Amino acid sequence: MNGTLKEINNIQWLFPNEYDDSVLKGVTTNRIFNHIKRIDKLPIVSGEIFFSDDVWDFNSVTLERVPKRKSTFDFTKIDIAFKEQLKFFALTKVWEDKDKIQTIYKTLGNIKDFVKYLSNSDINSLEYVSPQTVKKYIDLKSHLAPNTIRSYKNCINDFFQFYSNNYNKIDWVEINKYLNLTKKESQELKAQRESNKWDTIPDEYLDNLLSCLSNIMDNQNASIDDRGISAMVILLSQTGLRNGEICDIPINSLESVKILNGTKTAYYMRYKTSKGVKGNGNFKEVNTTMTDIACRAYQTLEKIYKDRRKEINSSLLFVPLKAKTLPVTENALSRMLVNISLKHGKEIGCINVKEKYPNFHHQNIGILMERNAVSIEYLKNYKPTDTISTPRPHQFRVRLCNDLINQGVPIFYVQRHMNHLTKEITYGYYRREQDLAKEKELAESVMKMLVTGESQVMGDGKDTLMLRINEYIKKSNLNVATDLDEIISGLTKKMPIRAKNGGICIKSGPIRECSKSDGTDNLYCAYGMCTNLFHSFFMVDINYEKYTTLLKTIKYNQEKGFKKAVEKETNKLRYIVEKFLIPELEELEKETKLKGEIHIKEKYPQISYFVDNYETIYKEVKAWLN
Repeated sequence: MNGTLKEINNIQWLFPNEYDDSVLKGVTTNRIFNHIKRIDKLPIVSGEIFFSDDVWDFNSVTLERVPKRKSTFDFTKIDIAFKEQLKFFALTKVWEDKDKIQTIYKTLGNIKDFVKYLSNSDINSLEYVSPQTVKKYIDLKSHLAPNTIRSYKNCINDFFQFYSNNYNKIDWVEINKYLNLTKKESQELKAQRESNKWDTIPDEYLDNLLSCLSNIMDNQNASIDDRGISAMVILLSQTGLRNGEICDIPINSLESVKILNGTKTAYYMRYKTSKGVKGNGNFKEVNTTMTDIACRAYQTLEKIYKDRRKEINSSLLFVPLKAKTLPVTENALSRMLVNISLKHGKEIGCINVKEKYPNFHHQNIGILMERNAVSIEYLKNYKPTDTISTPRPHQFRVRLCNDLINQGVPIFYVQRHMNHLTKEITYGYYRREQDLAKEKELAESVMKMLVTGESQVMGDGKDTLMLRINEYIKKSNLNVATDLDEIISGLTKKMPIRAKNGGICIKSGPIRECSKSDGTDNLYCAYGMCTNLFHSFFMVDINYEKYTTLLKTIKYNQEKGFKKAVEKETNKLRYIVEKFLIPELEELEKETKLKGEIHIKEKYPQISYFVDNYETIYKEVKAWLN
């Protein structure tokens, strides 16, 4: 077949003769669009995907690690008015060769949600979309994290740009202005990034873990997989590789080089990464420096799995005997770390220490027993009420980055070693002393407020919290009047405190471990529906903003006749009013009467509006409980 053969996104495409590079720049795509519609087939060399199909499966040309669902584009539920545009938008994204298939899948999901909203609003073309319509849609996403909202805005912006380039030139200047990043949004994104940073692994835990794993790795009487996972975690801790990178390492990857005029030998390991590389299935080869213990771990893995590799005809370094999938997944690697930690829990010091290591992954051993998630041999020495605490694999990467910076290694070399695209990313891993100082200052100020009774906190777990505080003070034989600093210092170590939007999270430690999964944590925190979230009257402005956002959402759903959505959002609003706003407003009134309006406004200027308009606001929100 005549045409232009071109590899884009690791896929072979055969374009018609009139094809030129302007097609891929989103300038003159109409010609190729018309050709594809005429032959009803995507111009891929291998495989067959028809343009008219509602499901496009790119799984055969993507990485093995990419889940099938993320390489399948489903247009089934898209209104006919937008379906063709979305299909060509997806194709153009692939041809641009900037994003991987799984990223385009996510982008497409956001656009599908947006056009569904337009269809439900009886809008069947982007030409009829106003800035107000876009804003109403984005307002419905206000409960999401700032980076998620930004993702929606970027995707919508891209879709409008695509439509204007390839269909009809439209005036969307005001929409573009609204979708662009604002200063306020930039600050919110920065705050979220700071809040979501992975914490490092403390010295004591890491020392115990590596000492134990090193002994297991060197013990020829230990099982092959126990030695293997021990070596793998050691390698992870010493190289800081990402989980996918380390699990993909093949044998014969360890190299050496003579340094210092040939007097010393340095070792490094070659590995492949897809970071910073365009397209699916494309890699670049990079190196990582190897310490002595890392070399031992690598050599152990090569040796103990030699027969296993031959049996399954694999060249991978890590091929555990019981693995169902190779290369092993991140979840499988985490489970293996939990297993080996359970087997040697007391030696590592990872049992019933969630107060000590609040930022680890905590699992109740009773639940592991119920789910049969772990072999019974690992659980026989524990009670159902025990808890195991282990670092997440990525935390080893954070720890290594901090170690290198703290040892004085120039940031340029740390960036190269971590394979970061920019030095800003590397700095993002660094847990600066001033960041820790800010967290410490917040924790101590909150704890002082609790201990002295200077202000009251509110929340479902308040009574339990105060009981724990009073128990600690009683057992410590300290006096609040004379030993306040010592009490606060002890309590903040025992009950870690972190700032959250609209409250103060005191979730780890003696109160209870958070029962919310990582995936839903932001949602629970966003609406205060978490028993670990405490709050006070000076946060009333934040929770009132959530209240007004919900009012807008309810009004919109009422206008569209979405009864279930109205009921759901109304329940959220009543929860916010009952659990947050009413208690905060009533506490504000008490504080104002006790300390005076001037004092409250000077100390908490953000709530001056609520001091001045107390009666009106209280009456307004109270009405929702009647």
